[in-house]
Amino acid sequence: MSFATSIYAQTGDNSFFDESGEVSEEIATNLPTSGPKEGLEPIELLNPRADDVYWQKVVYRTIDLREKMNYPLYYPEESSDNRQSLFTLMFRLVQEGKIKVYEYLDSREIFNDDHLVSFKDLLEKYEIISKVQRDSITNDSVYVVDESDVPNRDVIKYYVKEVWYFDKITSTFQVKIIAFCPIMVKETDLGVQKFPLFWIPFDKLRPFLSQTEVLITDKNNGTRPSFDDLFIKRRFSSYIYKESNIQNRNLLEYYSDEADIKREQEKVKTMLINFENDLWEY
Repeated sequence: MSFATSIYAQTGDNSFFDESGEVSEEIATNLPTSGPKEGLEPIELLNPRADDVYWQKVVYRTIDLREKMNYPLYYPEESSDNRQSLFTLMFRLVQEGKIKVYEYLDSREIFNDDHLVSFKDLLEKYEIISKVQRDSITNDSVYVVDESDVPNRDVIKYYVKEVWYFDKITSTFQVKIIAFCPIMVKETDLGVQKFPLFWIPFDKLRPFLSQTEVLITDKNNGTRPSFDDLFIKRRFSSYIYKESNIQNRNLLEYYSDEADIKREQEKVKTMLINFENDLWEY
């Protein structure tokens, strides 16, 4: 028997190829470069004492899923290959009642029961196709949405609220994501409009992000970190549209010229970088 023949003659439960010669789906999604995600906990982050935060700044960003670096958040458009888009994950968690989401308001974010958004309201407000069934045990109405009717393709942007802060005890400059807001873009009688759907707290979402794998490169399909890895390591592209300010206004309200907006965005970004650099100047 030749060397090549002996290699391909090997069989077993851990074989890369199955009996049909196809790549085993179970193995391909659990390579050493990836690993099973079920049961994984989020990366633990330090929670500083309020008295130890010497400086802090709230920043709002926009993640545009049409940028190549952000493709892992958008694709696949329909769940497949043990993967799903970020919005599909959010949508199913709300549908299953595993996570609470909150009303989007123009001027502030309030995460309490008075501003909860129900799955039913979400379906009705944005005309998402669904079927109503009765739970055989509770007799409650259950809303079922087919995979093809999840409006993943229409959600092409996210707002991200985050806080930058300096911890004087550890002498570190840190950033923490507070919440996400998926933005639906649709053609209406008034033209193309964007609809911020809801705010979803990042910490409540993290346990599910850590158990959902994402494909980040076409060069190696076995390299599949989790969504949580992606956000904690800040492997996404974004731009600033607002910073905390006295008047609580975003950059579009201050500036109408695109060049002025970009200049102000760079100013805020430079301010954050310079603050950290200035800490160690002397």
